[in-house]
Amino acid sequence: MSSKTTTFLIGGLTAALCCTTAVAEETTSPFTWGGDVRLRQIFVDNIGLDADSKTADRTFERLRARLWGDYAFDQNISVKARLAWEGRHYQSPNRSDYPALENWYSGGIFFDLLHLDAKNIAGLPLSARIGRQEIMIGNGWLIMDGTPLDGSRTFYFDAARATYTAEAIGTTFDLIYIDQNPDTGRFPQSLNGELEDQTEQQETGVVLYANNKSLLDGDLDGYFIYKHDAPNDTPGNLRVNNGYPFASPSNSADIYALGARADTKLTENLGLRAEFVYEWGTRNDRDLSAFGLNSRLTYSLNDPLNNALHLGYEYLSGDDPDSEDDEGFDPLWSRWPQWSELMIYQWPLDSRVGGATNLHHLNAGWSAQVHSTTKVSLDYHALWAAEEYPSYAYQTALISGDGDFRGHLFTGWVRTKFNKNLSGHLVAEYLMPGDYYADSRQNDSFFVRMQLNYSW
Repeated sequence: MSSKTTTFLIGGLTAALCCTTAVAEETTSPFTWGGDVRLRQIFVDNIGLDADSKTADRTFERLRARLWGDYAFDQNISVKARLAWEGRHYQSPNRSDYPALENWYSGGIFFDLLHLDAKNIAGLPLSARIGRQEIMIGNGWLIMDGTPLDGSRTFYFDAARATYTAEAIGTTFDLIYIDQNPDTGRFPQSLNGELEDQTEQQETGVVLYANNKSLLDGDLDGYFIYKHDAPNDTPGNLRVNNGYPFASPSNSADIYALGARADTKLTENLGLRAEFVYEWGTRNDRDLSAFGLNSRLTYSLNDPLNNALHLGYEYLSGDDPDSEDDEGFDPLWSRWPQWSELMIYQWPLDSRVGGATNLHHLNAGWSAQVHSTTKVSLDYHALWAAEEYPSYAYQTALISGDGDFRGHLFTGWVRTKFNKNLSGHLVAEYLMPGDYYADSRQNDSFFVRMQLNYSW
């Protein structure tokens, strides 16, 4: 596709901002449409915790534009498609320090949603969604992002999902099949021919999930997950997305996971969320046996500002170097910034991009609705490694081997919604790394992002 055509398509996505009045009024048409434009300015200091590296600091802008359309054939059958594009401009590092970096990067124009929905199948309380879709299970601790390498541009899964609602027992049952390609080369390919890595390997899997709302004042869930990773061995393990190539190893695995989750109110003010999972199988020619726990207590003051305090603890097992088995927790499809934007950039020191594992994580925080349009939250995170050993042998030089404290992490958010169409946020994070990392990898690091999002 020519550069003029690409420019035209991008311009068309952005120009749709001027058309909001055309969809402001509700209609009875079977076709509905809309879109959004997101602008981000990002500053990251000391990626890799090495202040001497010429590529450790990043300053860049991200512009994402999306258009979607939904057509309902009747009350039970509908289709939806969404076209997405995101471009970036890197101000640092300098091209002279990182020749492989594209200072101006225009990514693929492609469908990040393209699915068919069916309801009341055969007159039963059964629905199905087939095609490219977004899936979030629970609070996304294990299943949320099928495309971790494109950095929140997309979250899609190529999947088929069936949901059965058993109202008599207050329970829904989900059966999900996932078939995720490692790059954007499979249908529906990008319209401008850009080929980008979305994950490091071909991933297929099955999820069985039950959600009950009648036994507790909230959710009580149980699930089984199977995930198969087939290696995609790009030479040198280099992946290309977001304008620059980077190393990220590919896995070969057959992983089984069995878990449970509860999210309930204990009192009028006190809420509890807890989830645990056991993983077994094989990964990279080793037997896998791993465990994870994620929990949070929230105390809500129920005052006019909705002040709330929370205390959380998360455990993800690490690989014991003295064992023949692999005890390292596998994050499955959850490599997204669940509690830190900055740590997404630091996990490759002993794992992969966004690959949280080998972790003791203690968190305390506060949030409040300080204005009708604005919410503020502040958090402190104390981080330790469960084992003094990385996920991959080549990373051994990046950690000290004689300490387990990952560091102190401070995070803060200001989220605001100016009106029904325009919203924004400011997030800032600061990491003071500890003795888990090698002496050359203990420089403080920060992350700052400003965002505006316009949707219609």
